[in-house]
Amino acid sequence: MFLSVIIPVYNVEKYISRCIESVISQQLDNEIELLLVDDGSKDSSGLICDEYASRYSWIKVYHIPNGGVGNARNLGLKHASGEYFTFIDSDDFLDKGIYIEIFNLHKEYNADAYVFGYKDYPQNEMSKSHILKQDYCNSLSTLSEKYLEMKKDYLMFSVINKVFRRSICNDIYFNTEVHYFEDYLFALTCLNKVKSLCTIDKAAYNYVHHEGEHLGGKYTKPEIIVNVAKEIKSLSFSLPQNNELRNYTILEYYNNLLHAIDSSKGFLQRLKYTRILTAEIKKNGLLQEFRSFLGRRRPLMSIPNTFGIIMMSYLRSLILKLR
Repeated sequence: MFLSVIIPVYNVEKYISRCIESVISQQLDNEIELLLVDDGSKDSSGLICDEYASRYSWIKVYHIPNGGVGNARNLGLKHASGEYFTFIDSDDFLDKGIYIEIFNLHKEYNADAYVFGYKDYPQNEMSKSHILKQDYCNSLSTLSEKYLEMKKDYLMFSVINKVFRRSICNDIYFNTEVHYFEDYLFALTCLNKVKSLCTIDKAAYNYVHHEGEHLGGKYTKPEIIVNVAKEIKSLSFSLPQNNELRNYTILEYYNNLLHAIDSSKGFLQRLKYTRILTAEIKKNGLLQEFRSFLGRRRPLMSIPNTFGIIMMSYLRSLILKLR
């Protein structure tokens, strides 16, 4: 069997049928299995999954106590039997034919991983599509160029647009203790095992936005942000490298350290994490490049010393509150 598709399910009765139907529409016949992991849903999501499993022998359902998305995905990985595996979030859905296209590319290239694009849903004037150039990469230079492209177009972070060979990733699981960039850590760990990669120039994954979902976010302690940022940097440096990719990874690292400053509570904590950022900039350089990287947040680095950054971060927080 070619592909195991893993979907963690939790309280998504309004969306799960659309998600499942989009997998059914791939029409991979005997080359696909769908693993639905009901993560202790309190609505009818689990019953909907059971109903699909009763109609299709290749759809399997696992009901477990609520343990979070990483735990649900890990259970799916343990039960997967396909040569490759991938993930879908239960409120999202696929365009028809993407898995067939990957299956046909597999017959030609037999790559370790396949990556495709995604787009915002519903589509409007603010929607974005993230698409890679169509390529087959099997050398250090072509892989490093592709990883840079993936980072720049926000296609490295997620696991939902990637299909990995199970035999090279069979010891990799989601860290259920971390709830900050856990997808990114998993994807980077798998990509460190990859020797060949195919990219598909289609935004075939529909990333569904729900009204009000960006009005607030879960608080993450700054020490967790810094630890994850260091791990992301380390895993990124372990990938096939070129100078531009290495520099971009450093800028990405600085940006995560800025998030730690934003997440700090009280002056002393903010001072601690600002000193970490300024020390890293002093060690690695790329200050002007980082200013450009920040875009509209560039004023944060207009006075690039510890107290200047603290002052500008407080000023930015005040401006955001007054809007």
